[in-house]
Amino acid sequence: MKGRIVVAVDGPAGSGKSSVSREVALKLGLTYIDSGALYRAVTWFYLERHGPLDAAIDFGSELGAIALTQDFLSDGTSITVVNGTDVSASIRDEAITRNIGVVSDAVPVRNFVNSLLRRWASSRSIIMDGRDIGTVVFPDADVKIYLDASVEVRALRRIKEYGEMGKTLDENEVKNLIIQRDTQDRSRPFGRLVRAEDAIYMDTSEMTRDEVIGEMCRIILDRRGADPSPRQDQSGS
Repeated sequence: MKGRIVVAVDGPAGSGKSSVSREVALKLGLTYIDSGALYRAVTWFYLERHGPLDAAIDFGSELGAIALTQDFLSDGTSITVVNGTDVSASIRDEAITRNIGVVSDAVPVRNFVNSLLRRWASSRSIIMDGRDIGTVVFPDADVKIYLDASVEVRALRRIKEYGEMGKTLDENEVKNLIIQRDTQDRSRPFGRLVRAEDAIYMDTSEMTRDEVIGEMCRIILDRRGADPSPRQDQSGS
């Protein structure tokens, strides 16, 4: 990879952004920054202080008390730490999922997280996924990719993901939740899901995971004019 590069990957929930972005990072020697984990970590901080959350809380007034870091590992994963506590496992709890919406919609919180993301990206080549990475966080990203898939495919992927963890989900219920999430993400007042005008659109409905990873690598390398043979053993840090 020639020089520092910023790759922004956006798309709706369940489109596989995180898992494929991690693999692309490993193949191309990029650092994968887990932006979603940061919002979950901030949510964990407020839950520890306040219990169940609502929009009446002044989130901005306590952001100065949060020391938030991510340690990037060579396998493409990361460890998220809040004030010295490793919260990587804790932030995957269902309580976080129930409360993260009100936290991630708060403008002071989004500004706080975005400033961290930009600072971390200033000295390394990164790939990051989310819903507003290419429009708000890194509008000048070197490469922008928008991953999409049909509701049906995204529902089946989510069911398979939970099935591997021993959990059974109802397909219709999952579809309805995805539709609801799409509507919410596209109508949020700040940081809403939008496809950047200069983003490359990829419908992955009929693509395998390996095909998606390969095509993303090709796009990135093509944009950078690099050797089209991605490295297989490069550290993500």
